[in-house]
Amino acid sequence: MTVNEPRVLDLTAFDGREARRTRSTGSSSDLHLLRLALDLQLDAMLLTLGAAAHADTRGDGPGRAVPWRRWLGEDLELARTLAAALLEGESAPVPGLGGGFANARVETSLENLVARYVSMENLLGGLLERPADGQPWRPAAVEALQRCRHRLVELHAHRREVIAASAVPSGFLPGELLG
Repeated sequence: MTVNEPRVLDLTAFDGREARRTRSTGSSSDLHLLRLALDLQLDAMLLTLGAAAHADTRGDGPGRAVPWRRWLGEDLELARTLAAALLEGESAPVPGLGGGFANARVETSLENLVARYVSMENLLGGLLERPADGQPWRPAAVEALQRCRHRLVELHAHRREVIAASAVPSGFLPGELLG
């Protein structure tokens, strides 16, 4: 800075509202960087998943000694932590996490999961209806279909619980609760 240049006084710290907002949620550039970190973590998790699956199919070998499954669990926990931080910071929607997850209600999340598992069930069911000609992938597809159906049963049960918990108490008309 030269002697003739005017000095700019930063008064941001004296603006209580702005300071509180920045402390509680961080700046948008901070949240953007956190979102990029989450994107990278999700990519890393998918790479780890692929490596773990490849190591499982190879049997023995140097890749088998790498702790792929432990890393996959740790990657999942780190991704959950980053997603929770973004949720707390009211970040922009993250497409890989169901769009605008910051405002998603439990019912919406359950409905979105049901839609995805129903689609997966239809895809796997259609695939397995084809004649079996010694395809090595068939047992994995059968297991995936069974797990998918089990998850759908669980999702429907949770949806019923959420709907029942949010229902109007019996014996009251909606207007009576308003007073």
